[in-house]
Amino acid sequence: MLYHLSALAIISLVLGLAAVRRISIYSPLVMGSAVWFSVFVAGIAFNDRFYPLKDDAFIAWIIWFLITSLIYFLITPTGVDLKDKFITRKLPFDYSPLLGLLIVWLVYRIWIVGSNGSEHFFLNLRLSSIGLDGFEPLGLVGRFYPLVFALFLFEHVYARRDNRRLRVLCWIWMLAYALATMGKFAVLTPILSWAVIQGLQGKLPVKKLIGLGGATFCLMLVAHFVRSGSEDNSTIFHFLATYIYSPVVALGYMDLEANSDWGAYVFRFVYAVGHSLGFAPEPAEVILPYVSVPSLTNVYTVMHPFYFDFGPIGLVLGAIYYAFFFGVLFLLAFKFKGIFLAIFSAYSIALLGQFIGDLFLTGFSGNLQVFLALVLVFFASRRERYVC
Repeated sequence: MLYHLSALAIISLVLGLAAVRRISIYSPLVMGSAVWFSVFVAGIAFNDRFYPLKDDAFIAWIIWFLITSLIYFLITPTGVDLKDKFITRKLPFDYSPLLGLLIVWLVYRIWIVGSNGSEHFFLNLRLSSIGLDGFEPLGLVGRFYPLVFALFLFEHVYARRDNRRLRVLCWIWMLAYALATMGKFAVLTPILSWAVIQGLQGKLPVKKLIGLGGATFCLMLVAHFVRSGSEDNSTIFHFLATYIYSPVVALGYMDLEANSDWGAYVFRFVYAVGHSLGFAPEPAEVILPYVSVPSLTNVYTVMHPFYFDFGPIGLVLGAIYYAFFFGVLFLLAFKFKGIFLAIFSAYSIALLGQFIGDLFLTGFSGNLQVFLALVLVFFASRRERYVC
């Protein structure tokens, strides 16, 4: 319990300093601090359900949190930067019919995948999305996710009355994709990205943000329990304890001797490319091995790849890398909006999900595809006019 109270005191101090400096609640500093505050509050509530939080795990968290917070404080701009004017952009063609066809195709594949399998409809969708043998894959339509997500971000960064139809169609496709994969983060990602875009443009009051957060959490709970199998008797409290608090506990119980390849998780993308070209071993599995804490879990917070591959030195370097990358990206998004705002909003899920695992490097291939799709969309667009 001492670790939990100490962590909450440190986080509260950071949040207090952020409030004094009027740092945006959408900044990496505040988002990360709020996430870890929730983790240790959950730790106090559910501490008796898990093994003790080990010294190594708490020290690792202290190193990570203090380094990232210090760098964020040095980089993050203060105050509010709302521009009276901005350059709006739009694509030089109406792609709504193509987007409509993609929605119809996706809905059709949802029906096929959900209807073909040994489990119930929603569990079939979930087991298909994780690539389990014997379940119909979603297919080629899933490959359009980076492009549609990029269009979703682009249209909301440059939201205006005449692109409302496109924004609605993008929302429908993104939510249908969340249904197709039955993934909680697939639900959270478009909502969080939209909230970050609206918030940094001064269009989302805090009261509405709190309400949106509660509604999104309920929607994620629905997705979790709807996809559950008949043998899953978990409760809401078990869900909260397992997903929020168990990863930081599991960090201290993972087998550090299990890795044989140098930098297998930090440089997983390099291994994947090298293996496809025939000169590198197979990349590490995305689905990590389970440990007992005492319930089984296979998520170890954002610190996992750096700590697992390189120990404390890797943790320090990883924290510096993460803080500079997201800190500078937020600075650009805050000051210049446009494509930088779209990229930051797309990757903000890695900041909010850091209590679960590393969502940036582990999913680097998908993140790179979204980045390239955004660059393509912005390159194909053109300036329209100044609007007040």
